[in-house]
Amino acid sequence: MNRLGAPLSWLLSLLFSVYVTATELASPEQLEKSLAGLNETLKSDFDLSLLPELRKLRRDAQAIDALEIVAQTLLLEGQIRQQYGDYQQSLVLHNDALQLAVERQDLALMAQSRLAIARLEMDLERYNYAQRSLDDVHQLIEQMSNKAQAAPYVAHRLLLAHRLWQGYLYVLLGSYHQAVAALHTEDLVVTGTPELLDKLLLVRAWALLKLGRYQQAQPILNQVAQSNILIRNQRMRIRFNLLQSMAWLQAGEFQKTLGTAMPALMETFTTRFLEEQADLQFVLSNAYVQLGDYQQAHLYLKRYALSKDALNFQKRNNKLLQLESQYALATQKQQLSLLEKDNAIQAQEIFRHQQILENTRLAQQRGALLLILALALLGFLYWRWQNKRYLSLLEEQVKQRTAELDERNRRLQALSYSDSLTGLHNRHYFFSAADKLLAQSRDVSQSTIFCLIDIDHFKQINDSYGHATGDVVLQQFAEVVTSQLRAQDELVRWGGEEFLLVMPQTDMTTAQQVVERLHNAVAQYVFSHDDQPLSCTCSIGFAAYPLRLADAQLASWEQVLELADNCLYRAKNGGRNAWVGLKLPAQPLAMTFEQLQQNMETFTITSTQLAG
Repeated sequence: MNRLGAPLSWLLSLLFSVYVTATELASPEQLEKSLAGLNETLKSDFDLSLLPELRKLRRDAQAIDALEIVAQTLLLEGQIRQQYGDYQQSLVLHNDALQLAVERQDLALMAQSRLAIARLEMDLERYNYAQRSLDDVHQLIEQMSNKAQAAPYVAHRLLLAHRLWQGYLYVLLGSYHQAVAALHTEDLVVTGTPELLDKLLLVRAWALLKLGRYQQAQPILNQVAQSNILIRNQRMRIRFNLLQSMAWLQAGEFQKTLGTAMPALMETFTTRFLEEQADLQFVLSNAYVQLGDYQQAHLYLKRYALSKDALNFQKRNNKLLQLESQYALATQKQQLSLLEKDNAIQAQEIFRHQQILENTRLAQQRGALLLILALALLGFLYWRWQNKRYLSLLEEQVKQRTAELDERNRRLQALSYSDSLTGLHNRHYFFSAADKLLAQSRDVSQSTIFCLIDIDHFKQINDSYGHATGDVVLQQFAEVVTSQLRAQDELVRWGGEEFLLVMPQTDMTTAQQVVERLHNAVAQYVFSHDDQPLSCTCSIGFAAYPLRLADAQLASWEQVLELADNCLYRAKNGGRNAWVGLKLPAQPLAMTFEQLQQNMETFTITSTQLAG
């Protein structure tokens, strides 16, 4: 009896576990309800805290093979990452969604994926690629319209979205008339899509304001003002107030401009919407100029320049210098125009005097008349000579000013690539020169080593001795590390107390020697400030590029840098004052990048292992 009871109990427990697993799987209706809730939440704001919930929903959808829901979650996560500047991962997610749509031959999902890619290309300022994606969306919508079984509502919604982003692209390209022509809804059924309609109306109002047609833009803004999207979505509310303030400014209602733009600007200070913040500051500057308050106008113009600098560091000073150059050239052209008018008036005066002389001296002798004409001719020639001399002087001043602007541009570019505290190249320089630094890494037998170096307990130094001492420690640290490097090595201040060391054409054995040497040099060096001796140590993580993975895939340098950062984390987590390197076999790894991250412990080598 006991022999039969054991197998029977095992079979019952197995059936019970299968039943529990089956009941835990969510139904498609539950997943669609969760997806709709996430969509509704994202209409208000793209919050990073929603990523875990999105990934869980994607796993549940994959478990029941709900591929359409999987694709929708990929698109939503891509949009969130796009809002926070992670364009590379966003493009990967959008392409994964497009691949699923192509496999299922779902035209609507393919059109949604293409629209998402077009919006990403616009953020990357690759407008040609964005236009190609929009053309593909238009063809997909036509295919859907030709199919009788396609839902008209879905086609209308996609067509509305296509017109929205096509018009937005026209605005970015400066084709405002084309944007106004494209952003119309007369032939569409727009019920059920209030968010898309409101966005389209705002872009249409934007294009009209760019054309100076504020009378046509104002009724559109009044219509959008009644929408609930301005209550739920903070960014749309800020953009609406920006456009409304632009309309008031063009209408000459400068006090209303201030009353609308100022609260909207205050609302942007706790957000990441720097583009809207800069535009609002520019509108306020123009309004104060019109009101004659040039001090406030100058203040907001400076803030506008600083906001633009945060958006695009490299273009900031170039734009200001271009404006200054354009202003100087416009002033000079205006002066030349005034001179030409004066010349014309003077010529008319000379001609009139000549006529008077000819009328009053007809009876005088021919010799006296010829003498007067000769003197007049000499005076005219002298005036022409003076005029040409003055014009040549102005041209020389223009050339001198142009040369000065070119020199300032070169200096600004050099400053944008350097760290003012340590004199090292900065992170911006590395991103600009990374492709050049790594150009030979795939052709030579030796690889390029990425080392991330972090000063241990640097916050305690700042807290105990002050930030001035911390700055001195950073400068001395840079000098100590630089003294231990080779001629071809490149040290970059990565940010804060973290430095990036790039060692081209270096094998792992040499890299370990260099890292051990500079690690010991830092530990033995006595840092000082105001005769106060200090001791500092550092933690180092490094990995080699190129990195060959499974299926002949080659990891990007960004991924290798991420591996070096993981090694740095292991060095710090293991007690600091150590280095950890990723030493991989010569042959390609039979694993993906994610698998390598999960199994890094197998391939790491540390200073503590060598010491032991």
